[in-house]
Amino acid sequence: MKTSVLRGITVFIFIGLVLTGLLFNTGFGTLSSFGIGAISEICPVGALESMLAAKTVIPRVLIGFIVFLLICLLLGRVFCGWLCPIPWLRKGAGTEPVPPLKEKEKAAEPIQYLNKADIRSRAAVLSDENAGTVGHGSEVNGSSGNDSQAKGHSVQDRRDGSCAIALPKTPFVVLGAALLSAFAFGFPVFCIICPVGLTFALIIGVWGTVVFNEPSLTIALISGFLLLEVLFLRKWCHSFCPIGAIISLFSYFNRFFRPTVNSGCLKRSKGFNCNRCRDVCPEGIDLNAKVSPMLLARCAKCHACSDACPVQAINFPLIAKKNIKTKQEENSKPAATIQKREPEEAIKDFDPVRLPLTKKQAVYEAERCISCGACEAVCPQHSPIREMMDFVRQEQFLKAGKVLLKAGAMPEICGRVCPQDRLCQGACPLAEEGGAVRIGALTGFCADYALNRDPKISITGRVNGKAAIVGAGPAGLACADVLRRNGLDVLVIDKNVKGGGLLYYGIPSFKLPKKVVERRMDIYQKEGIKFEFSRSITTEDEIESLIRGHDAVLWAAGAVQPVMPKIPGIEGGAFYTSDVFLAKVNLSPESAKIEFNIAGSAVAVLGAGDSAMDCARSALRLGAERVFCIARKPKNAVSADKNELMLAELEGVELVELAQVREIVRGKNGSIEGVQIADAFGNVSEIPAQLVISAWGFRNKHTPGLEKFLKFNSDGSIKTDESMYAGEKIFAAGDAVLGADLVTDAIAQGRYAAQKMIEFVKLNQKDK
Repeated sequence: MKTSVLRGITVFIFIGLVLTGLLFNTGFGTLSSFGIGAISEICPVGALESMLAAKTVIPRVLIGFIVFLLICLLLGRVFCGWLCPIPWLRKGAGTEPVPPLKEKEKAAEPIQYLNKADIRSRAAVLSDENAGTVGHGSEVNGSSGNDSQAKGHSVQDRRDGSCAIALPKTPFVVLGAALLSAFAFGFPVFCIICPVGLTFALIIGVWGTVVFNEPSLTIALISGFLLLEVLFLRKWCHSFCPIGAIISLFSYFNRFFRPTVNSGCLKRSKGFNCNRCRDVCPEGIDLNAKVSPMLLARCAKCHACSDACPVQAINFPLIAKKNIKTKQEENSKPAATIQKREPEEAIKDFDPVRLPLTKKQAVYEAERCISCGACEAVCPQHSPIREMMDFVRQEQFLKAGKVLLKAGAMPEICGRVCPQDRLCQGACPLAEEGGAVRIGALTGFCADYALNRDPKISITGRVNGKAAIVGAGPAGLACADVLRRNGLDVLVIDKNVKGGGLLYYGIPSFKLPKKVVERRMDIYQKEGIKFEFSRSITTEDEIESLIRGHDAVLWAAGAVQPVMPKIPGIEGGAFYTSDVFLAKVNLSPESAKIEFNIAGSAVAVLGAGDSAMDCARSALRLGAERVFCIARKPKNAVSADKNELMLAELEGVELVELAQVREIVRGKNGSIEGVQIADAFGNVSEIPAQLVISAWGFRNKHTPGLEKFLKFNSDGSIKTDESMYAGEKIFAAGDAVLGADLVTDAIAQGRYAAQKMIEFVKLNQKDK
């Protein structure tokens, strides 16, 4: 049984004793033994207030005070964790406070973006760092320790990545004020507003109304005060409560009923930057850092740290976990298996191959997470993955989804198409301990959960202005979302008949269902973003018109020029580039079956990247009998995502390694008969094929009309400064700047560009 359940049972027993005392007038230490008018006298703060108010020693109050002191000496601050009803009232009301060391994650941060080189290099560096320094104490999220200062205490970051919190001073100030006011006014002033006292006063008041038929306005007043405190004073227990302060003073001398960390701790035994115990502690105690005795005295014995530890390495006396070694072995949990459709069934249609996580699997995976922060550090969008994990552990899936759905973010898409093994999951230190946490699947699950419940998107900003965006791909859409939520009027222009760019036309439905992209487009239209499809911007006049009519323009037209192989035989029918092939398949698989007519034929795909795998797997679904992917590199070095390559091979795609394409062989009638290749030793052979697809990547396509307004790099990409500004009110983002790259990079850069465009518009308006 979980400790949290035991704590709940204990509180109910405590309240049951109160009710029993009221019912039978037993007088064995419950409220009835003192009388309704003397509730304050069974509380240590109330006891001191009563004696100070009376300016004399009250024997029965002194006895109760001494008993409380002895309990604190023996068990420490156990009342706050096991008997106080306030945490449970907050839990029921949904107003539980964020633990102190988690507050910095909640701070609003500006949208950031690291350039491509920084993202990749940092991913490599973090494979070493995740054993030690990545976490709340580092600045990988762009926030410093100063961001997390809460009222009454401060957070201090340590050089080793650990994080310590100073002793909160406010509770002791409140305690002193309560005692002085009682002495000055002659009655226990604080007891009038104490939420603990109000809780039991409410119980007694309701009891009197029901049993003795004594209704009173007092009950309404008590209920109102208690409701206000539970709803709005979230930090009461940690930052204000004088009862906790006085108990912690006594608990300073308790030296044995304290949490201990054994050698099974992942931080101590393996060097992982595991922060689960410190992140959940309501007092901000980090058991792996040097903690002052006074701060440790504030431990409420709630066992949150022990319950959260993924290897059960934290123990308390009296309720220590048994068979620790066995438990630890059991808790080296393997990653959840992502269920997939059988290949024989999957190739019959374009429905998703990977099945979503169940709620049970989602909670299981979230509980494996050690909150090290390495995943967030390498994510181009710095997605709040740890915050998502916290909500999933509590089975609050809607909240988990909402924290991901920030302006410009597309978690339901990134969770499906990002190469997680190269980014977030690749940085997870649990890769060698049962497998990395399934971050991608969790992200998709939580985002879908929230989006399927139609969350309302509000326009919170008040920035006046008009912005135009050329390109409705990932970068353009992300930018448009951020701009619109900040109040700007946004127009998105795209050459295609549908929005999404690569998301719609370049990624097959078995990876990214079209309904997911369409749902995202519906969200943008409901926000008020305007779209003009089937429109190309190709001339100087058109570009100049956009500049004149808008306060800022984003060029996010992508990298759309396919790299053409320089080999004989590409001229003629049955040869396609990947963008043309996938666009036709994605628009209508049924029409593509008729147009390509490859049922029972052989198909050769030139290349072995992600687009090549998409083409090959799509060809199988169109009825091809054999599909070859011809790779210039060995299998372990191809650029395709390893999971996608595995699925492709399971479905029947044949990978031809270390092969140089020499010629597309055509018959006398011009039809393709095969692809001639040479292996690493120069041996020449022919692969049978009746249709060939080139998937050698894409380059930036030069737009002549842009030359007047901005500059280009040697590779054809647009040249920008650090704020993504390219010139003449024009910003640029996505593949137009990066070259053909990842969807998540394009989204991250689009969001960042939007932030800079907002600053640009504000500055220009101020100058006017």
